[in-house]
Amino acid sequence: MKQKKTLWMLMALMMTATLPALAKEKKVTKIVYQCDFPDVKRVHLMLNTLNNAVKHYQSTLEEYEINVVALGPCLQYVMKDFKDTGFEKKPYIEHGGPAGNGTSGRIKSLLMTAGDNMKIIACQNTMKKKNVKEEQMEDYAELTPGGIIKIIDLQKEGASYIKIM
Repeated sequence: MKQKKTLWMLMALMMTATLPALAKEKKVTKIVYQCDFPDVKRVHLMLNTLNNAVKHYQSTLEEYEINVVALGPCLQYVMKDFKDTGFEKKPYIEHGGPAGNGTSGRIKSLLMTAGDNMKIIACQNTMKKKNVKEEQMEDYAELTPGGIIKIIDLQKEGASYIKIM
């Protein structure tokens, strides 16, 4: 009888020790998009694929992290003020696209849908080259010293790399 009781206690102890380990194995899908192009059609295609990914992961209840790194000419899509910069505000930023609210409206809508699972990251190297100040960036944009280095670092952390061609 004493052996059975000891065996049951040992089994219960083993189960409680392995449950936290099983819970930690939940995999997070990590994705990094490189946005370094000026073409609005490519940006809309990127936003379509981002929307599809967000909808998929939300419908399957999978954990995900999406980072969009804007550098070079793509920085214009995450700016709110263009005065005295190397960029010119284009009409497609506020108008056009599938919903008619331009790229700015689509990005903001996508960020609201994805919540904390998605970040837009802006390259400070590009900002310096184009004379863009921090306050000229959209409020949602997080800054990184070097966009390409951020992409490399995210890939090292296991993020899948996506670039719309």
